[in-house]
Amino acid sequence: MSHQPSPERYYDRIAHRYDAMYDTPYWDLYRRVSWEHVKPILPRERSRILDIGGGTGIWAVKLAKAGHDVVCADLSHKMVDVARAKAEEAGVADRVTCVRSDLQDLKEFGEGEFGMAWAQGDPLSYVPDPALAVKNVARVLKPGGLFVASVDSKFAAIEHFLERGRLEDLEKFLRSGKDEWLADRAEERFPVTFFSPDDLRKLLERRGFEVVSMIGKTVLPLRRHEKLLEDPKEFRRMLELELSLNREEALLGGAAHLEVAARKKD
Repeated sequence: MSHQPSPERYYDRIAHRYDAMYDTPYWDLYRRVSWEHVKPILPRERSRILDIGGGTGIWAVKLAKAGHDVVCADLSHKMVDVARAKAEEAGVADRVTCVRSDLQDLKEFGEGEFGMAWAQGDPLSYVPDPALAVKNVARVLKPGGLFVASVDSKFAAIEHFLERGRLEDLEKFLRSGKDEWLADRAEERFPVTFFSPDDLRKLLERRGFEVVSMIGKTVLPLRRHEKLLEDPKEFRRMLELELSLNREEALLGGAAHLEVAARKKD
C-alpha cells in the first residue's frame, strides 16, 4: 500500500452512510443530469463496462439494469462490500462483479478488456497522477471504447479561496489546479486535482481519446437554491432548464463538476 494520503481511509469510514449523505433533491437532479448526458451514447449491445471508483454501486446497478455486465471497482474495500450487497438486493448480482482496484494502476485488468469505462464521483480528481490514470483507462479499453468521467471544476473553486482571503493560495491553485480534500479529520485529507474544460480536454486528447461531449454539473446554481427542487413540478422544470444549458461552452467553467464523454481512438 502507498503511504501517500489517499481517499481510501475517508471512504472506508463513510461507506455505510455515503448514500444517505447524497440523498437530497439536488443530488437527485445531479445524477439525472449525469445519466441524461450519457444515455444516448451508451453501447447499444450488451457490453462489459468498468465502473471505476464505483463506490456503493449506484451506477453499476443502473448500468446492469440497462443490460450490461459491470465490474464495480473501488479503492475502498468497504465501499466494495456495500456495492456487492446493493447488487444482490437489486437482483443483478449475476451482472455486477465488485472488486477492490486503484485507478492509479488498474493492475487487475487486461488490455482491451472493456467496451466502456465509467468514472463518476470524480475519481480522476482524486488520484496522484491523473495523466497516468487516463493512460491506464486507455489500456483496458477496446479501440473505440467510451470513457465517461466526472471531475472537480477548477473555476468553481475560486470562491472557496476568496471566502477565506487566501489570495496567495488562490494564485497557486490557479497555476497548479491542486488543493486538498478538507475532511474533518486531518489524517483523512488527500490531494485533489481540479480541471478547467480545456485542461480536461487536453488530458484526454494527449492520451489517445477524442472528446465526444462535455457538460457542466450543474451550470445553474441549484445547490444554493435547493428549496426550489423540493416541489416535484418545479424539480422537473429546473431539470429541463439545466439540460437545455449544460453543454453551453461559456457556462461550463462555473459548474462545480465537469462530465466528459470521450472515445478511444482506433
